Amino acid sequence: MMDELLAWAGRLGLAEVVAGALAANLGLLAVSLAVGTLLVRRFGEQRVTPPPPPPDRRELALVVVAVLLNSAVGVAGWALWQAGWIRLTADTGLRAAAELLVFTLVMDALMYLGHWLAHQRRLYRLAHELHHRYPDPRPSTLFVLHPLEVLGFGGTWIAVLCLREISLAALAGYIGVNLLFGLLGHLGVEPFPARIRRRALFRWVALPMFHAGHHADPGVNLGFYTTVWDRLFGTIDPAYDRRRAAEHPARA
Repeated sequence: MMDELLAWAGRLGLAEVVAGALAANLGLLAVSLAVGTLLVRRFGEQRVTPPPPPPDRRELALVVVAVLLNSAVGVAGWALWQAGWIRLTADTGLRAAAELLVFTLVMDALMYLGHWLAHQRRLYRLAHELHHRYPDPRPSTLFVLHPLEVLGFGGTWIAVLCLREISLAALAGYIGVNLLFGLLGHLGVEPFPARIRRRALFRWVALPMFHAGHHADPGVNLGFYTTVWDRLFGTIDPAYDRRRAAEHPARA
């Protein structure tokens, strides 16, 4: 099946790719808003940030721009694949799972570095400050980014893709992983119960409250998928593990 998908994608024209990329990104936005809204309603009593005010026009405009730029990144990736710079395989199973894990961990390290740089004074004022003008996140906040940040993230994962071949299944899996962590980190609520959060796995895998804590205090919790780099470089919120284990994190 993966062979057939790759062959089909190779036959597409530019107009079809542009339309498909736009439709796919609008679909990701719709899924994020729908699932995020349901989770916020279901776990609203477990807020870890204050309820956000109604969205303003700038916020809505930034969401639209992010969707358009993400679509452009997708088209650029297709063009690089057609040119042979990105190499995709039809592998599935354990090989694809291993590629997904490695790709995610590499991106986790690069995103931590990029996020740390984005918080340096000049770069912060140039771009990242815009995201932090919305300290009380909602599902759409995931897409509220300066255009330079959208292109920076897209350029990073395309650059990594150019380094080594990867399976189409692993690439699709990473898109899903990134969307999941981004959405959970911008809910403003913690949907996982304490018995789950206390498990050893979640000492290292970032919980929704981890990124919410970064919105509350921009100087801590710079990682995305894991807490590894924050623990290693001392940027983790000192209260994170206590709150992670508490029955009611917002009160801990």
